[in-house]
Amino acid sequence: MVEKSTIDGLVANPSEGLNVELKRWLDPTQPAGMEKIVKGVIALRNRNGGFFVVGFDDTTLAPDIANEPNNAKQLFHVDDIQGLISKYASDPFEIEIAWGERDGRQYPVIVVPSGVKVPVAAKRDLIDGARTAIKVGAVYFRSLASNGTPSTTEARPSDWADIVEICFDNREADVGRFIRRHLAGLDPSTLLKLVGQPSAPAPTLCDRALKLIDDGEARFEQAINARKLSADEEKLLKHGFFSVGLVIDPARTGSVANQEFMNRIASSNPKYTGWPFWLDVRTSANPENRPRVVNNAFEYLVISLSPGFTNHIDFARLDPKGEFFLHRLLQDDGAPSQARPGHVLDPVLMCLRVAEAMGVGIALARALGWRPDETVLGFGFRWHKLKGRRLTAWANPYIAINEGGVAHDDMIESYVQLSLDTPLSALAQFVEEATKRLFAAFDGASLPRREIEELVRRLFTRKLGF
Repeated sequence: MVEKSTIDGLVANPSEGLNVELKRWLDPTQPAGMEKIVKGVIALRNRNGGFFVVGFDDTTLAPDIANEPNNAKQLFHVDDIQGLISKYASDPFEIEIAWGERDGRQYPVIVVPSGVKVPVAAKRDLIDGARTAIKVGAVYFRSLASNGTPSTTEARPSDWADIVEICFDNREADVGRFIRRHLAGLDPSTLLKLVGQPSAPAPTLCDRALKLIDDGEARFEQAINARKLSADEEKLLKHGFFSVGLVIDPARTGSVANQEFMNRIASSNPKYTGWPFWLDVRTSANPENRPRVVNNAFEYLVISLSPGFTNHIDFARLDPKGEFFLHRLLQDDGAPSQARPGHVLDPVLMCLRVAEAMGVGIALARALGWRPDETVLGFGFRWHKLKGRRLTAWANPYIAINEGGVAHDDMIESYVQLSLDTPLSALAQFVEEATKRLFAAFDGASLPRREIEELVRRLFTRKLGF
């Protein structure tokens, strides 16, 4: 059920995070290999899902070719790995095995689902010689070390607040589904009043988010002008793009753009897709893609030509005071299957990108230490070069939408704000609010709430393989 591009992205550009663990090749039939898999998968489950990627050095990120077994498909058969997890996990859950290809070699990725409602502990010991490799009752968790790097360890006292919050968020998702069934038909503003959220955004936070987009787009132009581009790269600049401005309130004064800040950004990114928001490009093969500090914020410009996959332009600015900007090429114009860039906009893809921006933004703010019950996130969105496009679900044509007609405005912007303690399961209403003006620009088109809810659910449970 996992989108193939996500697996391909993990294998093509491996990096560790709170939701991604890398391991060298190991033997799941031997105690040492069993220990690593069980601890890693339980830790990811308690972190609300993720990916256990086998065949890569977690320090150099290079493929572990020297230790590659000749029977990997047999060793990592889903039935055997599932049996291993079920044997040691106190609350069994279903995993998947996906395979990504790189340079002609296959690498297994154990996909751990989200939705944990009670902490998962080891239900039996695993003895390796004189050592207890897995201890009954131990709760394993992916957490950040003091320098911002992720690791799998037994849950520490400081981890339990995160574990409990993750479990409660998933339980709240069940409650939310119950409430939606019984409050169907109420408009969003009424629902917001019922749950104590303000029905209108705070103008000052809205102004800050849209100004962040203004400033970020100006910085993008400066970065482009300072970079020598090929003829093919120049062509990409003519295509459509969208911008996201995230402002975290209250701002954090006196913060410094250092490597610890970037470590936390990279490690806490949940990587819901193969090309996630706010990439970690510090190890990019192209030095021009790597981030640099400008006015106490990290900036990077990535231009990626990939004829077999999707072309990308990403410009980001990450300010530790709590302002994150992203400029991105529309996938509708970057995908190789789209022979006529500038003619369509896929509403399904846009819902997924807006939801991803919100989900990643929540993860980053929490990892950087903002208190969920005292913090508000303001998201500004702006889409460019829309005029003449049609709203068409070309990437997922079997999803029924009211496609409408042709866009006559060239630019649309929107704004939403939400509390940092908002669970992922409740983001569909904010995605709908953020995209409704965009879709309405196509002669009044719209996407039904039930479709948006299903798309958001698939994204955050990492089941985009429709």
